[in-house]
Amino acid sequence: MGAIPIIPPSNPVVPGLDLCLDTLAAALRTHIRPGCGLHDPVDEAPTPADHYGQTGAALALAILDGPDSQTWRRPLEAWETLPAQQTGHAPFNRFLLNLLAEHLERSGARASEVAHSRTLAQGCKLARRYPSNNWTLLARLCELQEANGKAEPRAHARLRGLLDRWTTPSGAFVDYPARPGTPARGATPAAYHHKALFVAVMAAELGEPEAWRPTIERLLRWSLYVWDGHGHAGGLGRSSHALFGDACMVASLLLLGAATDAHQDTASGRMLSGLLGRWSDQIRPDGFLALNPADTAISGTGWDPYMHLSVYNAWAAAIVAWARCRTNRPGREHAVHLDALEAAQPAHMGTEFLRAGTPSATLALVATHGQPPQAFSRDAVELRYAGGVPLHVTWQGNVLCPAPARIPVKALLDAPALAGWTPMFLIDGRLFGLTDFEQCESEASEERLRVTLSGHPRPLLRLADTSLPARTLAALDWRLLDGALGRRAALRRAPYRDVVGTVTLIISLKKPCIVQRLNLEYRGRQGLPLLNPGGHAVTDTRRVNRGFRQAVNGAQHDYSSGDWHETPLPSAIAGGMAFCQSPESILKGTYMSELTLEWPSRHRDAPC
Repeated sequence: MGAIPIIPPSNPVVPGLDLCLDTLAAALRTHIRPGCGLHDPVDEAPTPADHYGQTGAALALAILDGPDSQTWRRPLEAWETLPAQQTGHAPFNRFLLNLLAEHLERSGARASEVAHSRTLAQGCKLARRYPSNNWTLLARLCELQEANGKAEPRAHARLRGLLDRWTTPSGAFVDYPARPGTPARGATPAAYHHKALFVAVMAAELGEPEAWRPTIERLLRWSLYVWDGHGHAGGLGRSSHALFGDACMVASLLLLGAATDAHQDTASGRMLSGLLGRWSDQIRPDGFLALNPADTAISGTGWDPYMHLSVYNAWAAAIVAWARCRTNRPGREHAVHLDALEAAQPAHMGTEFLRAGTPSATLALVATHGQPPQAFSRDAVELRYAGGVPLHVTWQGNVLCPAPARIPVKALLDAPALAGWTPMFLIDGRLFGLTDFEQCESEASEERLRVTLSGHPRPLLRLADTSLPARTLAALDWRLLDGALGRRAALRRAPYRDVVGTVTLIISLKKPCIVQRLNLEYRGRQGLPLLNPGGHAVTDTRRVNRGFRQAVNGAQHDYSSGDWHETPLPSAIAGGMAFCQSPESILKGTYMSELTLEWPSRHRDAPC
């Protein structure tokens, strides 16, 4: 007698779920090749050996096609044949293989196949810590999957302790550094916050749901806070709006019951429908889902270097299929009460960003203090953690301001407009940006959000290791410390104190209008090159009206009809365009600029 496929019935409450899973399954089947398993149509090669595309595809197809099918075995066999030194991402592969073994066992597969999957999982050796905290969380979740007896409560407590340490007062997950201080502060990319939520929800599936409830509620509140009321829940940090984080969010919401009749009208239920609706618009010609909204228009736009189409699609298919299968089990109790989170906001707001407005009119997410950039490098400028910028602004669901981007330094010097909303300077031959702010004041009403931030420019690039001792230390860091010393440079970006910058953002909540004011006090002796006066990034470029004026030591100039330098922005949001005026040399004293952007709305607008 063969194994029994555990395939849950169609869920009419969330019709987009079946479409997305069918799409993912069809794409995986199409791109599985004899001998090499999962093939990546963008790389034009087998899915990267050091990632987890093969194991993700195996789990997804074992669930969606049933354990008796051959489709899931091919990617697994291809992964098995790889030399150990070529494989990587051990926590990801071990986690997926543990889920595969559990699914095979429940569906009545042969005991030898179950045992083989567990043996493969054990071959993925886990480390105590990793450069990114989200990896460490997943490694500890693997240990919880495998724990039994007295080890199980200890594994639960250990994982909750890490999440407590790596969660800010507002509920955001800190992906870096591993020691974020008290209260916790650091880099909180939204995609990996969604992954932290997924880890917590999965842990509750393994036991102690009551003990996990406060952690899950805290993380879910922040995820709902970053959601725009439609189809986006990102904008801050790396992997912006990426399929990886989306999938973690969708799987979490399914496991928490957001797809049930009772919860479809809760904020979580609407978020689930919104994300799945966007996925249905992200189907590529090759059958896979685009890795972000911009990838649909121009392949590869907004990707990070570690992204691969086949890997993220396999991950999404695997965890979403597993979550849907899990929710079909009778007598399940959900870890949290979604009704109670309908209108909930984080206990402490403004540490990472401010949210204001409503999805039916203007909805704005504004980065505040700024965060340490992950992958702080010498050849690319990371602007996705910068403070003082509109991370995501929508008008009646249409995106007006796209997410910031990571830009190669050569491209940025050739086209300073790519810095977007971040003022950028050239100081002693080095690039600096007004990315970090010590002071933040905000005022919100029904009419508008006003945010005022003050700080000093910080370096946008790491210094090159030119001396022999510095090069030797860098080599030792790379070989022995896994680059830990280099990563710490992001935490030690010394401010340039000869410049005090104040950014004021005024965003109308009743009509699509944004005003940015920049005030600089410069105490230096030589001219200070401001490379991108009036810098900003928008999507709806045809209808936007711009006003811009600037004053140097009181002498004003109006540039409303002047020439704007524009260039496509490689944002994760489609259609992003970046603009700025020609560079301006600032002399000792004061500089002021005011940028006004207005879009037409359906009713007659008053001035901003």
